[in-house]
Amino acid sequence: MFWCSFAEVKGQAPVTLQDTETHLLYSEKLQQYYLIDVFLPNGYQPKVSEFQFPKYPVIYVLNSRPNAVMAAMLRHVSEMSREIIIGIDFADKDGNPTDSFAAYTRDLTPTQDDDWPQGSGGHAEDFLYFIDNKVKPFINETYNVNKYNQTLVGHSFGGLFGLYVLFNHSDSFNRYVIASPSIWWDDAVIFESEENYFNMNSNLAKKVFLSVGSREFADGPQGMINNTNKMFEKLKSRNYSDLNVGFEIFEDETHESVVGISIQKGIETVFQ
Repeated sequence: MFWCSFAEVKGQAPVTLQDTETHLLYSEKLQQYYLIDVFLPNGYQPKVSEFQFPKYPVIYVLNSRPNAVMAAMLRHVSEMSREIIIGIDFADKDGNPTDSFAAYTRDLTPTQDDDWPQGSGGHAEDFLYFIDNKVKPFINETYNVNKYNQTLVGHSFGGLFGLYVLFNHSDSFNRYVIASPSIWWDDAVIFESEENYFNMNSNLAKKVFLSVGSREFADGPQGMINNTNKMFEKLKSRNYSDLNVGFEIFEDETHESVVGISIQKGIETVFQ
C-alpha cells in the first residue's frame, strides 16, 4: 500500500516507503520536519471508534529510514502480525528525507557537549515533547492503537535517548529496546539520570532490553560494551520492583551491522 497525508504540513506529498502510510509533522520547538512512517500488520482493522477491539500495540522507532532498521521492522511485522510500527526520521518541508548528523545529535542527546564536532546537542527533552504531544496524539487519533501499550526503540544516540526517557519520563513507554547506546556522551552523564531516579523511586515497572555488538569498542570512555554492561549491572543491582531487564552481546557484529538483529531480538524479547 502507498499512502500519504500532509497532517499539519502543506506542500508536496512526502516520499513514501513500500507498504507504509507516511505523514509529515513539524516540531515548532525544534523547527524541524519529520517523516512519520506507519507499518500496519497483516489483517489490520482500521479504527472505527474508541471502543472497538482489538487495539494494536504500537512501537516507535527512532531514525527509522536506514535500511537495516526498516528490514528488521518489516520482518517483525510479517512474523508477529500484531504491532503497528511507527518510524520517525528527518525531512525537509516538502517531505523529502534528509540526513543530518547535527540534527540527530541535537534531538537525541540529553545535555550539551561543546566538544562534540557535529553540534552540541542537548534537546532530548524537546524531541520527547514532540513525540508525546504531537506524534502520539496524531497516531492515537488516526489508527486503532492501544495508547497504553507503547514501545520505544533506539540505536546509538537513539539508545541514549531511550535511557534518558526511561529515567526522566519512564511512563512515556511501557517497553524499551536500547541497542548500542551512546552512554559515553558528555562523560557518561546518563548514569546521573539513573542515580537521580533511584534516589526517588523503588519501582520501575518496565521491560528493557539492552544490547551491543561484540566488535564495538569495549574499553575506554567510549567503550560501548563495557558501558552498556555497566548500565545493565547497575539496573539489576538496584532491585527495582517490577523491572524486567535483559542484556545481550551479539557476536561478530559491529556498531553498524548490529542494528537489525538487536532491534528484532529486542522487540521479540520485550513482548514475551
